[in-house]
Amino acid sequence: MIPLQVGQSAMTAGRTIGEGDVNLFAGLVGDFTPIHVDETFARTSPHGTRIAHGPHSMATAIGMATHTGLFGERVIGLVNISWDFSGAVKIGDTVRSRVTVEEVRPTSKPGRGLATYGFEVLNQRDEQIQRGRMKVIVRLDDKAEAGQ
Repeated sequence: MIPLQVGQSAMTAGRTIGEGDVNLFAGLVGDFTPIHVDETFARTSPHGTRIAHGPHSMATAIGMATHTGLFGERVIGLVNISWDFSGAVKIGDTVRSRVTVEEVRPTSKPGRGLATYGFEVLNQRDEQIQRGRMKVIVRLDDKAEAGQ
């Protein structure tokens, strides 16, 4: 495992969000809101077309971040997510995210820590479309990972 250090940052690969992704997510969670699945309706919206579900884009950003080496086998469980949505993801948009380790501190259980990761989600034009923070319980290799 790569030791976690506050300030450590990684950029994920990009992922283009397709029609199949949106339809699959709608079916998986049961959210068939017309802005996501009805192009005729969506053309009348401020976006002018269908957009991906906000939680789908958030989950995609987190999922892509698992390939950066900042998570992996160290993650024990999710504690909290705080996320802001400032832009829409249209079908055909490519998203990627910058993930930064913001804090790592030991917990009361030996060998465990609470890690906070910051996310900045960007589209293909490098516009920030989402920003969030995720806290997870992690395994710590040693006290150096907790910033001590």
